Amino acid sequence: MAYVGPMVTLAEQLYLLAEDAATGRPLIDPTHVGRGLGGALLLDLALRRRVALVDSCVVTTSWEPTGEPLLDAAHTTIARQTRTHGPDYWVRHLARGAHAAVQEHLILIGVLRREDRRILQVIHLHRTRETDGRLHHELLDHLHDAVVLDHTPAPETAALASLALAVGLDRRLFPRSDRSAVRHRMGEVAARCSDGAWVTSAVTAAVNAADAARGITPETGQL
Repeated sequence: MAYVGPMVTLAEQLYLLAEDAATGRPLIDPTHVGRGLGGALLLDLALRRRVALVDSCVVTTSWEPTGEPLLDAAHTTIARQTRTHGPDYWVRHLARGAHAAVQEHLILIGVLRREDRRILQVIHLHRTRETDGRLHHELLDHLHDAVVLDHTPAPETAALASLALAVGLDRRLFPRSDRSAVRHRMGEVAARCSDGAWVTSAVTAAVNAADAARGITPETGQL
């Protein structure tokens, strides 16, 4: 059954943007996706006023559930922590298992379908594909309107743009456009999500740290 409702979490939206709609393969480094999903969960909670940054630490500001399983699980994890931590910690911590959790939820609500097949009757391949691709294209259209056509973005689009920029998706979303111009415009769009700037800064730092640990330079994305 195809999903017909709206996308409700930033993590789900980022997941879809970061994978090829036809093949289900990641468009960018899976480590970047993971850090982005961790940040998306944290950013969503911040924008929904469930957490906030106080004295450089993430604190719970409301115990009210969001009604979204992925967000409520992340919310509970933060709220139950006895020690306070900064956003960098929570981006990395929430990234653990986020890809699988988001994928399973998208399968559950019908956005993705799981495909299993064998190669040479021995090797099992497990892959997911979008059910009909509508949501993926809607997200791209919103970003295109904001970044290329210079339309005023909705707050959710601005938040998604900030995450996409932080994980390096800009080069894959607009491959035929001038990269520096796209990054500049995406930065302008992302700036409209000022309430969550502390989260996306942490995502960028986490992505750069992961790359540095593997000897990858941010400028080229190469070893």
